[in-house]
Amino acid sequence: MKRVDNLLDSIVANRKSHIWLFLFVLLVLSLLMMYFYNPLHPGQDFFFHYRRLQALMDGIKTSPYLIYLDYGTMNGYGYFTKAFYPDLTLIPFALIGNLTNVEFAYLSMIFVITFLCGLFTYITVNKIYKNSFTASIAAILYTFCFYRLLDIYHRAAVGEAITFTFLPLVLLGLYHIIKGDYKKWYILTIGFSLMMFTHLISSVLMLLTIIIILLIYCKSLFNEPKRFYYLLLSGVATLLIVSYYIFPLLEQMMSNNFYYESRNLTVRAQDSVFKINWIIWGLFSGVVQARQIFIPGTGLILTCILALRLFVYGKSKELRSIDMLVILGLAYIFTTCSLFPWSLFPFNKLNFIQLPWRLLEFSSFFFAVAGGYYLSSSIKSKKRLFVGGSVIVLATIFVMINDAQLYKEIRSVKLITEDASVDDRYHMGGIEYVPDKVPNIEYIRKRGNTVIADQQEVGLSEVNRINGVTSFSVVTTSKTTMELPLIYYKGYAATIDAKSISVEESSHGLVQVSADRSGSVKIYYKGTIVQKVSYYITLVSIIILCVLITLQRRRNKGDETV
Repeated sequence: MKRVDNLLDSIVANRKSHIWLFLFVLLVLSLLMMYFYNPLHPGQDFFFHYRRLQALMDGIKTSPYLIYLDYGTMNGYGYFTKAFYPDLTLIPFALIGNLTNVEFAYLSMIFVITFLCGLFTYITVNKIYKNSFTASIAAILYTFCFYRLLDIYHRAAVGEAITFTFLPLVLLGLYHIIKGDYKKWYILTIGFSLMMFTHLISSVLMLLTIIIILLIYCKSLFNEPKRFYYLLLSGVATLLIVSYYIFPLLEQMMSNNFYYESRNLTVRAQDSVFKINWIIWGLFSGVVQARQIFIPGTGLILTCILALRLFVYGKSKELRSIDMLVILGLAYIFTTCSLFPWSLFPFNKLNFIQLPWRLLEFSSFFFAVAGGYYLSSSIKSKKRLFVGGSVIVLATIFVMINDAQLYKEIRSVKLITEDASVDDRYHMGGIEYVPDKVPNIEYIRKRGNTVIADQQEVGLSEVNRINGVTSFSVVTTSKTTMELPLIYYKGYAATIDAKSISVEESSHGLVQVSADRSGSVKIYYKGTIVQKVSYYITLVSIIILCVLITLQRRRNKGDETV
């Protein structure tokens, strides 16, 4: 027993060992997660994001600006997912995929975002609450919480799953602006930019959460008006950095009408809520399978650990902030209930978030931080802290084992190599980003890989597609209009014998060109000025931000020396 006490005393005394011990546990849990959920099976949105990763891998090979369409789907008609769904945080894994294969890249992504999620959470909580044990428990609870596992494997909602990794950075940056060193405003910029480059809806929910927290702590901002300045600076810097995504997105949205606007393909928030009994059940079970639909929840560990609040006494600013997080987390859970007035103003303006239970990402984080704090505050003995932490780790492993078994039972009916077809919308989910003029997805299949001219006497060769360039030869004696087997998006360019010709959208939502002479026609997606300018704005903004961070750190070191 004395040896155990001496070992615990040495670990507690040596603060540098805390992070290394945590990193070891985090690494082991991350590897166990990968092992338990192996082999990989396709979740609900798996094929959509798997195809996105493959398209990015192809795009990296052909476009220096990363301006590309996915010609590997929709029978080669080209689908512009990239314009509507950000891809920047996938680039490192696409590079890995080009050196290996897409499956290895996908698995690498899951492991890396999991490890970084735990690391960023530890850094954030430890910085705010100055307690490594609290930070360690919070990081484990959050990184391996039920809802995150559901997002990664059952739903395979890659975009939302990656945002778990950056949420702690956003809140750390917000803490510095409200209470900490506001000169570290760039942390908020970095965190929120990464979220924007990953998943737009989660970013909107993050922005709403930021606004709520700012309202709660507005007194701190008013006491030091300088903090408003740095908050504004962070917002402007974020907007410049995400130019690469946000402005091309707005350009495409304004250039055309798409299925997501006119065909009611997207789910409304008010139609995606649950009865109160399912929500209560989800608080303890974590996930409910009802009619093959998974109803998410925070899970038994996160719910039960909040009961430790009964054993935390006294009053402090830290405890009040933790209690506030729990209340906010419970409020977010309530938004998933059928009792919440999503159909009323102003909440009906948020119907675009589709699934109110996306807010469980935030509830899980708040509960995890609170659980870590309550556990560390209610137990004073080193031995009991060690036992408490061990119980959390073992319970987490038990949860992963059981959930992985459920995942395999439900998701093993398909293979990740399954071919795409019109029956499954070519693995493109709700095909929301198809122009509204395209009659339907079946039309693309029936039309085939042909060019259709408005005059019968026109001679047309077979269509060739090589590296995103569609080419064919035309023989005509008069002006003719030709509709190509390509879905129209703003940014297409065409030539005939190397001379530019105009590109328009046909009545069927496809690319249409006109030629008044015979020759060799080539059509390719060149991109727009907005796309290219936005690329450079983002690049320059990132460089400037890096320079500012470097200068700020040098200035801080100089002040410490003085």
